[in-house]
Amino acid sequence: MARDYTKYTVEGLGENLNKRQLVLEIVKDWAEKNKPSFEELQKAFPDEIQRGKGFVMKESEVKDPKRFNMKEPLSIKNGMHVVVSNQWGDNITDFITCAEKLGYIISTSEGDNIEKSTENSYIKITVNKYDNKVISSRFVKTNGEYTVSFTLDSDSDGVIDSYYFYDIKTKTYGENGTPWNFEEFTNIDGDWTEHSSLEDFGFDPSEIEDSLDSMRTEFIENYLIEEAKMELLDKAEVSSNKINLFKEVDSNENLVFEFGDINIIPLEE
Repeated sequence: MARDYTKYTVEGLGENLNKRQLVLEIVKDWAEKNKPSFEELQKAFPDEIQRGKGFVMKESEVKDPKRFNMKEPLSIKNGMHVVVSNQWGDNITDFITCAEKLGYIISTSEGDNIEKSTENSYIKITVNKYDNKVISSRFVKTNGEYTVSFTLDSDSDGVIDSYYFYDIKTKTYGENGTPWNFEEFTNIDGDWTEHSSLEDFGFDPSEIEDSLDSMRTEFIENYLIEEAKMELLDKAEVSSNKINLFKEVDSNENLVFEFGDINIIPLEE
């Protein structure tokens, strides 16, 4: 899980910014100085730069709020409120090119773009031996600084997906129903902490969120049937060409596949 820990400084605007902060601060600054209409703002920061679900959108028209900075809407001409995408990875280079054309001077912190530690992973899947449907699964990865997990658990209608974050230094947990926007965290005693986002731990939220989202995709593509790509919660079934990896090991006669280092799972999880 090599991650890009680059921090950015914008002359006269801010320093030690992660990707999400860099984009938001520059768009906010440009909007405050130019007081643009929505069309003018989109012309300055076109959707093509973000390469995905859009760059700047009207707050009232957002259909996927987890992908935008909904907590920090910007006010532009005529009192309209807009929000900025929080989905930034490799596309940050296109944004920097755009921002520099608008006059912003951006520099990066030397030595931050490094691999923090060797990635470790662990996976365990339990399925019904008669229909190959997933009963439970856990997919875990760690980079030595934090651990992230993606799980599935069966219920009467199919499976429920859950996402977990664990900060190794502070021994703090986060659990969420999606890979995005973790807002509540607990310590090892189960008490709520004062953290309100992944950013509070000194990490770039988009990097962790993208990792969890990628783990979900990787799990489906590597182990489940094709239909699960579109309907995971209803179609969580191991593909026929992977079922030979599973062994009958528990008292319920379920089939189990297990691989990796189980010791990376936080003891309290």
